Amino acid sequence: MIGPAVLAVTQSCFILFQIGSGEVMRNPSSSCGMRVSPQSTFKVPHAIAALDAGVIPDERAVVKYDGHAVDFPVWGKDHDLASAMRYSVVWFFQEMARRLGAEREKKFLETFEYGNRDSSSGLTTFWLGGSLKISPEEQLAFLQKLYGGSLRASSRATGIVRRILVQPSGVVVNAQGEHPFARPWPADAVVSAKTGSGPTGDGRAVRWLVGHIQRGPKAWLFASNVVSDGDLPPTAAIAQAERGLIEAHVLR
Repeated sequence: MIGPAVLAVTQSCFILFQIGSGEVMRNPSSSCGMRVSPQSTFKVPHAIAALDAGVIPDERAVVKYDGHAVDFPVWGKDHDLASAMRYSVVWFFQEMARRLGAEREKKFLETFEYGNRDSSSGLTTFWLGGSLKISPEEQLAFLQKLYGGSLRASSRATGIVRRILVQPSGVVVNAQGEHPFARPWPADAVVSAKTGSGPTGDGRAVRWLVGHIQRGPKAWLFASNVVSDGDLPPTAAIAQAERGLIEAHVLR
């Protein structure tokens, strides 16, 4: 359940697309085209860009933690790309932004056709309640390219990122820890996902969960988004995705 803040929700959308069938479920459809900050879901294209540009060689290359204050204890140590993705380490990806630079960031947004493609508000913050905005529909379109092999990036970069998005059985992991997710999963289920949480830039709160599910020969893409004028549980989009995937018999 989303919890007591549900009355403050101003928009929500859950999109589910079965690969190969062309069938898309939108609930509700009215909010699925509305753009908001991607927050940490942007770590998915950001990691691909960093790998594709060669600013980090692979998922095991370590970036040293410099001792600055952090929001979560798990951020306060050295990280590689795999752990930074799993624990949604903001400072790691801000370092990737510095290595890429403003021009390459802008180029990758255009190349990936990602949301409104606007990185103008600041090199290390544009995806964190800044100028970059994306809708659930556009999140789905990006995932279709990533998992369909049509994203304009190297197969090595996309393969690494798809691999490090895979979640441990029964949970979704981020900076706040492991969140139970539609468990127990069917024995053949492989769930890949990324959370996002923070401000929208206009005083609202946004929560995301986007991802891919493989069960034998069948596969699905999904995007879950919840936006509120007031406080919002950090797991709001996770809970919404869980309900949608169970109701659609994807994880049951």
